[in-house]
Amino acid sequence: MVIMIINPTFRYPQKPSVPALVHVRSFGHYWIPEPQWQEKEKQKNFLQLFWGIRGTAVLRHQNKEFLLKPQTVCFYLPGDIHRISMQTSPLEYCWLTFDGDDVDHLIRTMKISREPRHAGPCPMDLFQSLDLNLHDYAPYGEYLASADGYKILCLALAGESQETTLSARFKTLVEENLSDPDIHPAQIAAVLQIHPTTLNRNIHAATGMTPIEYLTAIRLQRALTLIRKSTGSFKEIAEECGFSNANYFAKVFRKKFGCSPSGFRHGVEPEDS
Repeated sequence: MVIMIINPTFRYPQKPSVPALVHVRSFGHYWIPEPQWQEKEKQKNFLQLFWGIRGTAVLRHQNKEFLLKPQTVCFYLPGDIHRISMQTSPLEYCWLTFDGDDVDHLIRTMKISREPRHAGPCPMDLFQSLDLNLHDYAPYGEYLASADGYKILCLALAGESQETTLSARFKTLVEENLSDPDIHPAQIAAVLQIHPTTLNRNIHAATGMTPIEYLTAIRLQRALTLIRKSTGSFKEIAEECGFSNANYFAKVFRKKFGCSPSGFRHGVEPEDS
């Protein structure tokens, strides 16, 4: 059985030398051309991420099977018995393991589960950077390896961007017309020559927000910047951000952040509602 293991890299020393809560323990890049491959079953006490590149692998846990396909990610959790086999060949994937005192907390807060999820193309540049940093035995390299690993993890959980040409054009029109208080998603839909329902569906898929929620969010984001960096009046800031008047601006601002624009200017930190 031929297994080409490309750049398997393990942290040295095995015991972490920096006080991070989560550490990258190891990573690897596997390419397996022959069918019927199966990894020896073994229980492992760390979090492992798998990112599919070619072919399909089967990851088993108890009586469930999870398919690792190209552009998908799967996980084994600490304490799992790893049962991995090939379904279609050639099989290629990258893997990454994490350990540390806070791994269980990371799994809970980031809602990491074994189920496959679409994540887009494997970020080979980050895995290559991780390889270099794990070979740097100084604390500097270990910190950077942790940063690479965390970014890979975040990309895996975020999934592939749903940005489309339509959503990009919508965002551009919002930016170009932000100071106009009369601009509305229905008008933008007309400019784009699409039905408002189509616009709503696309923008929600790309941003997780409706078009009007996105428009309000961009206005408030700009307002936060202008309040802190400029000495302009709130009337001027409201106009620049596309609010019809200062009173309406203050009402929207307070509802979203739990404080007034004046309070934010004087150091009150907003509470996102």
